[in-house]
Amino acid sequence: MPIKTGVSRACSVFLLVQLAAAGTGCSEFGFGRDKAVDPNLFPENYKKDVLAYVEKHPAELLNARDATISAPALRQFGGESRYFVCLRADAPDGRKEKMVIFFSGRINQFVDAESNQCNAVQYQPFPEFLAQLRELKQKK
Repeated sequence: MPIKTGVSRACSVFLLVQLAAAGTGCSEFGFGRDKAVDPNLFPENYKKDVLAYVEKHPAELLNARDATISAPALRQFGGESRYFVCLRADAPDGRKEKMVIFFSGRINQFVDAESNQCNAVQYQPFPEFLAQLRELKQKK
């Protein structure tokens, strides 16, 4: 039994539509692709991010009596540049300096600053930090 022209044409159109859809799925026309991440996105909310981090990990900074923080600055770490801030907390048991390194505007590392890593930064008062530590102490 011969195939009718209308059915043959409909099958051909259906097949072409399927092939076009498959080709579109492969190229995606820009849809569904992950946007490239900017590793050096400026950390707009760096103070809030530091406060959120310390709220989850307060142990060694809980006794701070004074706190200062630097503004974000770019620095070379190995072969890459990253934004960082320095956090200084003075407590009865001594001074603690932390280096907070950002990736794509978010905290990536919160580490002890080595002796010369924060020497050149300009610190500014960070009273929000002390207020948060007081709240954390009251919750305990």
